[in-house]
Amino acid sequence: MRFWTTILLLTAPLLLMGASDTLVFSDAGSRMDIGKYISILEDKQDNLSPLEVMHSTNFKASDKLVPNLGFSSSAFWLKINVKNACNADHLLLMLEQPIMDEASIYSFLKEGGIKTEKTGEFQAFPKRKYQVADYLFRLDLGPGLASTYLLKIKSTEQIQVPLVLGSESSIFQYLSGKYILSGLYFGIMLVMFLYNLFIYFSVKDKSYLYYVVYIILIPLTQTSLQGFTFQFLWPGSSWMAIHNGFLLPSMVGIASLAFQRVFLQTKDLAPPRLFKFIYLFYLMYAVSMALAICDIYAPSYALMEITAMLVSVYMLYVGYVILKKGYRPAKFFLIAWSVFLVGVCLYILKDFDILPFNNFTRYSMQTGSAFEVVLISFGLADRINILKKEKESSQAQALSAMKENERIIKEQNVILEFKVKERTSELQVANTELNSTNTNLREAQSQLVESEKMASLGQLTAGIAHEINNPINFVKSNIKSLKRTMDEVKLVLDKYGEISPGIVPDEKLKEIQDLAKKLDLEYSLREINELVKGIDDGASRTAEIVKGLRNFSRLGEDDLKYCDLYDGLDSTLVLLNTQFKGKIKIIKNYTPIPLVECYPGKINQVFMNVLNNAIQAIEAKGGDGVITITSTECEKLVCIAICDDGIGIPNEVMGKIFDPFFTTKSVGQGMGLGLSIAYNIMEQHHGKISVESELGKGTCFKISLPKTVHSL
Repeated sequence: MRFWTTILLLTAPLLLMGASDTLVFSDAGSRMDIGKYISILEDKQDNLSPLEVMHSTNFKASDKLVPNLGFSSSAFWLKINVKNACNADHLLLMLEQPIMDEASIYSFLKEGGIKTEKTGEFQAFPKRKYQVADYLFRLDLGPGLASTYLLKIKSTEQIQVPLVLGSESSIFQYLSGKYILSGLYFGIMLVMFLYNLFIYFSVKDKSYLYYVVYIILIPLTQTSLQGFTFQFLWPGSSWMAIHNGFLLPSMVGIASLAFQRVFLQTKDLAPPRLFKFIYLFYLMYAVSMALAICDIYAPSYALMEITAMLVSVYMLYVGYVILKKGYRPAKFFLIAWSVFLVGVCLYILKDFDILPFNNFTRYSMQTGSAFEVVLISFGLADRINILKKEKESSQAQALSAMKENERIIKEQNVILEFKVKERTSELQVANTELNSTNTNLREAQSQLVESEKMASLGQLTAGIAHEINNPINFVKSNIKSLKRTMDEVKLVLDKYGEISPGIVPDEKLKEIQDLAKKLDLEYSLREINELVKGIDDGASRTAEIVKGLRNFSRLGEDDLKYCDLYDGLDSTLVLLNTQFKGKIKIIKNYTPIPLVECYPGKINQVFMNVLNNAIQAIEAKGGDGVITITSTECEKLVCIAICDDGIGIPNEVMGKIFDPFFTTKSVGQGMGLGLSIAYNIMEQHHGKISVESELGKGTCFKISLPKTVHSL
């Protein structure tokens, strides 16, 4: 096997040279397009080795100066027989197609073996042997030597093979001229970019901003076809180098549609149905880019080409429709867009092998885009003139209208002055009446509030009177019994006072003992203790009620001060004790809370009004129930929740319960001011009172007070 492999490698150049015509390069100062001197083999599975390709009989000779292999996922092998008939030490083979994903050259050595050099967009740009956009391969052929080379190419885009052979000096001289032309094109686009950007900052017309974005994308797209974006912008990103041929053209299409929309005001001037097509084109471009990102190249390229064709026709038609309406900037747009489309068509016809591949067709799209940018800039400048004339015209019309308005105003002023005086007099009378009415309303409101307070006070006073009456009656009855018992004790004591030196003590003592036994002195003494204890309990109960009343009212405390909310709650419960009637149970879920800065008397009034409502709700349900008082502390607030298991509040009246004069009670049972007063007191404290209720299950009022009013 080694023997036959060596023989095969040694005879490979001769076999290959016999397969096609040999290219003889004789002028070191020139370069040659060698497309007609190559043979092409399609490797559909991309699995052939150089040796297999060398022995293949499926090569087809090229008959075109620039072979066009179309859009294909296959790999292609190009066979070239070259003889150096000049005095150059070596030659350069240039593949003038920078967007090729893979370009590898294979040469067969006389001593055996294969020399391979691989390049393409699949690897980072700095790894190339020659740091230029096109692919250069050095052919180590001395003067008079001949050899055969295999060139393998593969691309996700249109595959055209412009091959150039020449000496190193002639190739680099050609590249220098090519770079000068590209630099001239990019310079024109840069000038237009800066010019339009400056105009945008001067006039703030968003048409210029859209156009600036379009101008950025156009040269990026054009120069990406020449390989300059890979060379200068993202030399380390093979992914971007492969995909920019799909992404940038789609972005240019989107930018051109957006610019036309603003420049020609298509939303206002174009028919609505025609305008809506723009969103369809946006979607098609987006799908094309998404397919390319997912490496689905063929459908992406086909969709992009179809969309570009439709968009070109669409933009021409829309421009024509708007031009017919007399909008002058549409003329510049149509001319510029037509020039650009001519360049695009020439470029596409070159891709489809209808027109020859040469410098004219190759740079037609760049030339068309340069003319388009310049012409559109003229159109934008003309648009400014139109806007300026429209502004001057509108200013003249506005000035005329202002003069007419001034005349009318002068005439109306005389009439208005008279009417103003007349109306002023009427308003003064009405204002006097309103002030009087307002004063009466305030007095009536104050009287109603005071009436509600007096009603509550009357109810409270009745309860307190009942509460105090019980211990007072108890004390009074005990005092009568105490007086009678004390009289009996006094009789015994008086007998002791009758003892004198002349009286026999034993006889007197017996008399005293008989009297004590008769009066049951021992029982009387025990009774005195019980009566004194009962009087003390009655007095303590009375003192407790008085203390609760004093804590509730907090008379004279009109200033803010720190107080214990539990004192206010407990005193309020003491005063409402008679209303519980032994049927309502109070549950206190007290937790430690800090002192709160407030008006104590007013806060106690809130507790009183809410607890009264809870008692009435329970009584309306049947009389037996539970009131639960829960306290919590959170951040800057102290919260008191008063919940009952009464009849609850219907949803339809929930939003009205804090309104003044709103009540669901019968006539004479209340004026509907209790909760309104409580609401106003809470607002005065920068606090909040809220309610949650479920009909038939009960109601819960939540009172939230800031710890310090002045900190809010």
